Amino acid sequence: MILAEKIDRLKVAKGEIALFYLAQAGFIIKTPGRIIVIDAYLSDAVERLFNFKRMIPAVIRPDEIDADLWLSTHSHADHLDPDSLPVIASNPKTLFIGSPDCEEYYRQHQIPDNRYRILKLDQEWQAPGIRIKAVYANHGELAPDAIGMLIETEGIRIYHAGDTGFDPDKIKASLQSDIDIMIAPINGQYGNLTASEACGLARVIKPNILIASHFWMFLEHVGEGGSGDPATFLKESKSLPDTIQALVMAPGERLIYSK
Repeated sequence: MILAEKIDRLKVAKGEIALFYLAQAGFIIKTPGRIIVIDAYLSDAVERLFNFKRMIPAVIRPDEIDADLWLSTHSHADHLDPDSLPVIASNPKTLFIGSPDCEEYYRQHQIPDNRYRILKLDQEWQAPGIRIKAVYANHGELAPDAIGMLIETEGIRIYHAGDTGFDPDKIKASLQSDIDIMIAPINGQYGNLTASEACGLARVIKPNILIASHFWMFLEHVGEGGSGDPATFLKESKSLPDTIQALVMAPGERLIYSK
């Protein structure tokens, strides 16, 4: 069964979410009433633009996703996929939420003002049953407007770090919340956390589950000393408190979470 069918057929109970990994930093979150997509990279745009060849095939096509919310932590092509954006925008019900640098791309693709929201640091967007907050991220000069996102739905708090370096005090102060699931990059390149730093941030944030992201998609994201290696991440995670479960998900894999 293809991933789109699995997502469509899955019944999610009240008080739980289903989290699907799309590779790189992309995830689909299914709740009882919504499909939320964050930082999905589903095309070959990065190779077209920067000659970074995709190493993991897309597990779902953009036209197979009936998204209610399409979230982007910043405008880099592997987080706000410019080749998938027109396909997603063709669905009139999809609302786009992104960092300030995403607005240029929304306008380029003629997405109406009423179909997107821009979140600056510490700003929030809310609707019945969901809250999304822009959290501090430090992606340096590569993307000075980059944010992380706190997604609160069904009483569950998911923190997606986006692309960020190690700045635990500022991130914790910006979150101002307990976290159930934390998603963090481990590639250690281009201003991102290493596996060790992702675990170090988790020690400060104290999520119930820590999920590695941003690995194996591009050869250029692999660095020295195990940077970008999920096996190194799992090794580093052994020093975490027993209250934190570290996970490496395969592309297309599903996690069901409830309080």
